[in-house]
Amino acid sequence: MQKSVTFVCISDTHGFLNPSSIKPTINLPQGDVLIHCGDFTNCGELDGIKKFKQWFIQQPFKYKIMIAGNHDLTLDNIKYPKNLKDPELQAEIKDLQNQCIYLLNSSCVVEGYKIWGSPYSLEFCNWGFELFPKDAQKFWSQIEEGSDIVVTHGPSYGHGDYVNNAGHVGDKELLNRIKQIKAKYHLFGHIHEGYGITEEDGIKFANCSLLNEYYKMTNDPIVFQLPQKLQQEN
Repeated sequence: MQKSVTFVCISDTHGFLNPSSIKPTINLPQGDVLIHCGDFTNCGELDGIKKFKQWFIQQPFKYKIMIAGNHDLTLDNIKYPKNLKDPELQAEIKDLQNQCIYLLNSSCVVEGYKIWGSPYSLEFCNWGFELFPKDAQKFWSQIEEGSDIVVTHGPSYGHGDYVNNAGHVGDKELLNRIKQIKAKYHLFGHIHEGYGITEEDGIKFANCSLLNEYYKMTNDPIVFQLPQKLQQEN
């Protein structure tokens, strides 16, 4: 029987994943690759980064991959360059990034699968890593051909993106690019009430938010498997 690679995917944990906290936490299922799709803090605060790092690096996965999200403000050096002047904050951010695979509009290859990740999502209430609709087509064109898994903080249009009283708020240009490159999976969060998996054109779209719209940890990690490849692809 062919072996498989197990991916465990989470998003929007907002400080709940804290080893010393009295807040509810989770026991992750076993797997090979742990992916966090952003918003691991409430607003990029130093203490939140420290505690998440402690939790994240303890998880027993061969690969730990993460991106930031719109709430992780202090990781957005373009919008908030003043944070670069805080040496303690920058040291914690760098240490976290060095102890995992941190994707910032970039890719990695694990077990032969190319994973491309970005923290950006469509503008919303002046948070971090904002993308304006007029720039979306050009921005998402950088998603690399051959990407098997695309990890972004925000959703594609029509998939895990429905908000009460607002309708679908996902990114149409992101959807177009993912369909163009024929990714196997698009993993994201951001819209807490959109948790779950949908499918279009053979592509699976997974909103991995652990917190619901009331910031209660009600959702389980999204878990899927892909066949193990015989050798790494360069």
